Amino acid sequence: MYFFLPDLTKKAFVPIITLDIMNTTNKIYSGFMIFVTIWCIGIIAAPALKLAGNNQTAEVLYSFYSRVCHQNDVRSFHAEGEKFGVCIRCSAIYFGFLAGLILMPLFDRIRKQKILNAKRLIIITVPMLIDVLLNNAGIHVSTTKTRLITGFSFGVVVSWFIMPIFIEAVNKLLQGKKSLTGFRSNQVC
Repeated sequence: MYFFLPDLTKKAFVPIITLDIMNTTNKIYSGFMIFVTIWCIGIIAAPALKLAGNNQTAEVLYSFYSRVCHQNDVRSFHAEGEKFGVCIRCSAIYFGFLAGLILMPLFDRIRKQKILNAKRLIIITVPMLIDVLLNNAGIHVSTTKTRLITGFSFGVVVSWFIMPIFIEAVNKLLQGKKSLTGFRSNQVC
């Protein structure tokens, strides 16, 4: 729905777009994008808060992220001596996921909602698994570069795999909710 307000020069009208014209898919995408952005900000907020002297809040973030990452100090990025909320590979995965979400509209992936073939997900997972397994076996030393490349590429592809599934699931939940609100009182249960 468009609302037209007169321009200050009174020669034209300025359209103002309201949120009700934004379709459900774009709302879901935007909400998910906000969530992932906040998640990524939290990763770098932990060391920033610690450096600013806000140790309690920083420790809450470190504790929160410890549930999803080992937070090994040697395998983490640092900001002025303070480690990020998650390790290098996890940082790369999360920021890759965010980058993938940012790129989705450029490739019209939101409107098409085409789910990636699972083979692509497996193919992009293999290099990261090989890097981890060979490092754990002592055959190959995983470096910052390999962790970044494999984690980031995995994050981008996973976002393109998960987002269409998530949008479809939320849309189905919302459709179910709409059908419940359409219930007539004279219907027999």
